[in-house]
Amino acid sequence: MLQVEIVAHTISSMMHCAHCQVFLDEAGVGTQVHRENLQAYPPEWQKEWERLSELVEHPAQRFAGRIVIPLTDAQSLRGLWWAICGVRRYPTFIVGGEERLSTWDEERITQCIQRWLEKTDPVR
Repeated sequence: MLQVEIVAHTISSMMHCAHCQVFLDEAGVGTQVHRENLQAYPPEWQKEWERLSELVEHPAQRFAGRIVIPLTDAQSLRGLWWAICGVRRYPTFIVGGEERLSTWDEERITQCIQRWLEKTDPVR
């Protein structure tokens, strides 16, 4: 599977560990917890988070089963590593661990993913 890592400023409370997220979802409160946490942030941060979520949703659906999309908080240790490696604008999409796109342009992101999939998975 092709990895499309996203380095962005994230709302930290949205980044529960996988085990906690399963627990919250099974308890039926996952969406409510995220909504309440999101509303605690300034409106401009909320809008940027929603914009990023929408931007990621379309390629995730289009290439379902062919890509994995990890999200890295720009302020995490891994985010710091990417900053040392030259990532300075957010969001930055790192496709195949190599190609970097610092953009909000969904078409550019989709085209890049498609190119990489054609290179790495020519059977499809």
